[in-house]
Amino acid sequence: MLGDVVKFIGGTFVVSAILAWLIRSLVTHLLSKDVESYKHTLQSEAATELERLKHQLRLAAAEHEKQTSLLHEKRASVIAELYSKMIDFLGAAESFVSRWEFEGGPLKPEKAKILGQKAHEFRRYFIHHRIYFTEDLCSKVEALVEAVNSPALKYRVWLRAVEDGENTSGEYHKAWNEAWEAMKDKVPPLEVAVRREFRTLLGVERGAGANK
Repeated sequence: MLGDVVKFIGGTFVVSAILAWLIRSLVTHLLSKDVESYKHTLQSEAATELERLKHQLRLAAAEHEKQTSLLHEKRASVIAELYSKMIDFLGAAESFVSRWEFEGGPLKPEKAKILGQKAHEFRRYFIHHRIYFTEDLCSKVEALVEAVNSPALKYRVWLRAVEDGENTSGEYHKAWNEAWEAMKDKVPPLEVAVRREFRTLLGVERGAGANK
């Protein structure tokens, strides 16, 4: 009787142990499958997110390149127009203060009006588009304008006095000489500096050390 009880208990313990092992194995297996499945899901989602980010970066890079290209095109257009107006302005100034007159050409008063018009057009266009340029370049343009306008305006004042019949020939010739000397000596290096900056912005030259 006692032996039967021991056998029964022993058999029950063995069965319980086997069941416990089977359950533990089954749970471990299921958990292992869940972990692998979860790991696979994470890897798949990470790969998808990475591709999405790469796509967004490519779009951003393309948009930046487009904007940069448009800015360069617009700046090139502005530089071309500004340079054209600068040449007209400097040409009018040189003609106005020149010591030589050509027969049949406009007289000094008419040249003064032309210079005033060209100076206004150049400066107005520059002011409305200076956002495309560095402050250093803007300073060079303003220095160029000042180097031309200051002596030219002084000369214009004395020219008008002579036209009005005032006896100011000494001051008139002094102002004329100063305006002419400025166009010969002060203006050219300033013009070269501005022209170099334009070329650098356009990518034609690399910097201030480039040739004229």
